[in-house]
Amino acid sequence: MSKLKESYTENKCKGHIVYEPCASCGRATRHMVMSSFDYAGSDEYEDGSYSVDWSSSHQVIQCQGCMETSFRQLNWFSEDMHQIGPDEYDDGERITLYPKRSGNTRPIKDFWEVPTNLRRIYRESIDCFNNDSFTLTAAGLRALIEGLCAELIINDGPKQITKKDGTTEIKRLTNLEGKISGLHEKGYLTEKSANLLHEHRFMGNEAVHELAHPSREELSQAIEIIEHTFDSIFEIPAKGDELKTHRVRRAKKT
Repeated sequence: MSKLKESYTENKCKGHIVYEPCASCGRATRHMVMSSFDYAGSDEYEDGSYSVDWSSSHQVIQCQGCMETSFRQLNWFSEDMHQIGPDEYDDGERITLYPKRSGNTRPIKDFWEVPTNLRRIYRESIDCFNNDSFTLTAAGLRALIEGLCAELIINDGPKQITKKDGTTEIKRLTNLEGKISGLHEKGYLTEKSANLLHEHRFMGNEAVHELAHPSREELSQAIEIIEHTFDSIFEIPAKGDELKTHRVRRAKKT
């Protein structure tokens, strides 16, 4: 027979400082526990020779840099404690953060000038990436490129075709490959960025139709290209217009 003991405490960890990755800051930062609900349990043999112990703390934490609030769960189980190397020891603690994040987490950037539908797909794609749903991320990035072309009215683009006799000709393609070339043709993308997006277009096809599993590195590169494209097409021109407006206002006052 054993003796089961349980206890529940509110705000036992309130005010404690922990260091965890912050999704907004993009790095590990100082967080304060704003509130917590703590549970502890123990199952002990009657003779007191052995017991199994556990605890769980559910915490609302706040980054002390950007003030972003999130959730942290700290679990501990005595049976998980063991030596894993000559100088390494597993203390039995397991930490889970919500929204899920780690050193590989990408922050969601604020694009105020990007059309609403593109912003929505972008945020959903980053959420998939941060939750290791790489196939869905690839599909989302492909949809972003399609949506960007639709927004800019890019319906086709050039592709150089090599004939059997060795000569070449330029054809206009209306598929996504052609539209990406159209983005470069209209000056929205550099040739290098367009070529990289061509590679990610193929990755998207494989992800959707062949259930391929793209790598984190490939997806991260594709996200960077799209974020840079959003900046150059939508954000920077808007900031330029704002600066011009301020300059005109100052000129009128003098």
